[in-house]
Amino acid sequence: MHKTSPQKGWKVLFRTTQPAPPPLSVGHANMSRHLLAWNRLRRLFHNRLTLISAFIVCSVWLLTSDLRSPAEWPSLPGLAPNPPTPIPPPKRMSNANYTVPPLGERVLCVGPRGHLLTKSPDDDLKEIELEMPYPTPFTGSYEALGIDLTFMSADGRYGPYGFGAEKDSYTRQRVDWDRVDWARLQNDCFERNAHRFPPTAKKLENTLASYRFSFRNLSQIPEVRHWHEFRSTRRTAVVVRVWRGYEYMPEDMFYLRSLVAEAALKTGGEYQVILLVDMKDYEGNIFGSSEEYLQGLKSAGIPPEFQSMALLWDDRLLSSWYPDIEEHRTMWQVYQPMQLLALHYPEYDHFWQVELDMRFTGDAGRYLDRLTSFARNEPRKQAFERSTFMHMQQMIGDYDEFFNEVDKVHNGSAVIWGPLRIPEIQPIGPDPPTRFAKDEHFKWGVGEEADVIVTSFCNNVLNAHQWVFQGWLGGFSAGLKTPRFFCPPAIMRTSRALLFVIHEAQIRQHLRVPSEATPPSFALWHGLKFSFPQHPVFWHERDDFATQEKWWKGGPAKSSTGIGPDDIGHPRGYGLTFWWETDWPRQIYNAWQGRRLDDGVPRPWILQDRDGQIYAPSMLLHPMKHSR
Repeated sequence: MHKTSPQKGWKVLFRTTQPAPPPLSVGHANMSRHLLAWNRLRRLFHNRLTLISAFIVCSVWLLTSDLRSPAEWPSLPGLAPNPPTPIPPPKRMSNANYTVPPLGERVLCVGPRGHLLTKSPDDDLKEIELEMPYPTPFTGSYEALGIDLTFMSADGRYGPYGFGAEKDSYTRQRVDWDRVDWARLQNDCFERNAHRFPPTAKKLENTLASYRFSFRNLSQIPEVRHWHEFRSTRRTAVVVRVWRGYEYMPEDMFYLRSLVAEAALKTGGEYQVILLVDMKDYEGNIFGSSEEYLQGLKSAGIPPEFQSMALLWDDRLLSSWYPDIEEHRTMWQVYQPMQLLALHYPEYDHFWQVELDMRFTGDAGRYLDRLTSFARNEPRKQAFERSTFMHMQQMIGDYDEFFNEVDKVHNGSAVIWGPLRIPEIQPIGPDPPTRFAKDEHFKWGVGEEADVIVTSFCNNVLNAHQWVFQGWLGGFSAGLKTPRFFCPPAIMRTSRALLFVIHEAQIRQHLRVPSEATPPSFALWHGLKFSFPQHPVFWHERDDFATQEKWWKGGPAKSSTGIGPDDIGHPRGYGLTFWWETDWPRQIYNAWQGRRLDDGVPRPWILQDRDGQIYAPSMLLHPMKHSR
């Protein structure tokens, strides 16, 4: 049997049968030859084009043969009813090391008493060193973060902000706090230091006279913004979440005043403290006019000294921007207001979200500086892997030993190296400088600002079967199998770039994960820099090694995956100084202030008596529920 060559075979396959033509004259024959040549060329082009088209169609069919239409997708909780909307490829960041240059020397700023801070003893904190060993944290490290090993009494810590002012023994200059304008003090401080910052840095307008939030259909700003559209300002917003109807106790006032004075004023304007006010159950349209906004501010109950640094928002604002995200409540979407803050106020490189029920027993500005500095100098390699374990000095030694143990478990490699790829995310972060993590020697990322700083260890959602939010997500084709990570509580610092991509994913693709998982997961999906500076956290019983072992679980050496302990269960955290469910911080704070504790409640062991004063080490306390 005659075999046709492959080329002839394809020609035969696509040839069209035509009737025989009549005989031609010589002239017509010459013309016919030209037409025949042209027809052959046209058929050849047509056949090749058809073959190429057929090849592409077949290839696409083969590659996507396991995909199904939306109606055929499995019914998993939170799975998107429609495929994600395609978005254009984003501009990627460079993987070159970017070392942040130091800012110039800080210029002194004026405090609430009208004097330059550090030149006014009445505005100074009173730190002391006690002749005793400093307490060893249950987890975390003072040395690794460079936190000063000092103690303060409640008066030494909060005396500058009105603590004890009702007593005759108060020796500091008293302040009429209602006449203090903390926004004006912050802006004056920034202007004194403006030469230290890039030209892109701007002061925050008085929010009593100007606000930028508006509903999506009325907004004057782009619906989506991108990281490369903005240059660094070297400024960070410290955002305190408050809400309408909150009853401000004296200790809340001391905390807020200390946060502004120490984070914003003593740093020469490197931080800007903002109150982000949830207008719960308020019926008026706060964005209708300046008059309606001021009326809302009056209804919110913000103390006069903080009103000009308060920004109001409500659920209607969130619904207008994120109509396809069915939940806007805090436990599910606490970062939506932050996303809109970054969108409308992009003059900050980073945004700390802190709580009203937090307390810094040491200088707040210095503490934030230490967390930032640690994160900046941490290499990218294995940063996430380190964040899934607690650093416990009593179990493993100093931070270098912990660092080396994590590296040993991974044999010099890393589980996550560059963006963690999922179908819905086109990463903006850089690809690693080496193909394999093993070939990089902990240099990448050193000196680079972190895009997310978490304040507690992280967990793999796929293993967290007891996590109440495990099944809450949406917009992901893999459903519950989508890799996600959560780091409770949701007290974190996020970069402008990270908030931009979260906002874009929610507004365009309707992607959602719970609050505690939002910044960590999006940062890892995009290949952005991740860090957990392990700050000191204490346990209510001293040297309780049995409980410590139940949290430690053998540490990195006993982990089969290198991402946290194999069994992520642990005791309840009621007795920690920083956690989401603990009640010990309130006992510490009450005893520190000299209040009588309930019967049967021992005085916290980390407090020290000297000369009739009670002293506390420098640490973060959270949560701090009200106590009268």
